[in-house]
Amino acid sequence: MEIKDEGICRSCSRKFSGRAMGKHLSACKEKKQEEEKDTSAGKKTSAIYHLRIWSFKPYWLHIEIDASAALAYLDNFLKSIWLECCGHMSEFTINGVDYSVDTGMGALWGDNSKSMDVPLVEVLGLRDGFDYVYDFGSSTHLKGQVFGSREGVLQGTVRILARNSAPQFGCTDCEGQATAICLDCDDFYCEPCLLEHDCGEEMALPVVNSPRMGVCAYLGDSDPDET
Repeated sequence: MEIKDEGICRSCSRKFSGRAMGKHLSACKEKKQEEEKDTSAGKKTSAIYHLRIWSFKPYWLHIEIDASAALAYLDNFLKSIWLECCGHMSEFTINGVDYSVDTGMGALWGDNSKSMDVPLVEVLGLRDGFDYVYDFGSSTHLKGQVFGSREGVLQGTVRILARNSAPQFGCTDCEGQATAICLDCDDFYCEPCLLEHDCGEEMALPVVNSPRMGVCAYLGDSDPDET
């Protein structure tokens, strides 16, 4: 099956490629109407960052986040939507500086990283990029950028603007759609074929919409609005 690099705007429900989504979100009329409605409610406005975050194709996210939120909050969001499996360590690198959760333990190993308990606005400006890694054994690497910013009202601390649509993988043994990936041979299988696969069900993990699919013990997220 062809792996399509596309996703759906959660404001207007229109489909765009990963390359085109950022440009669309900057001009989406429905998104602007939502922002105007939120602002007109009379609530105090604040700086809001539009972040573009990606891994290898086709995995990407566009989110809005309160610019005063800590890097630790973004860390927890990325883990919940894409990464968390066994409580592994993680780290941001921004303009050559590393930011970790447990800087005390890092110091014991000669790691001079700073704390993630710092607001995004203090370490990231418009168009600034960052690197991120989850798990220093079987690592998953991400990249991100402050794609845009605005003054307004955000419902909650973070919201997903768009996310890549879940890729479809074909079964190795038949023409069906795969639901699992074998950790031993890295092949994809539908449920009936998995039952006949020599490696056994215990060696399989589910096909999920994440760059961490098939790594460690990752089982997927619980994004209620995934499309």
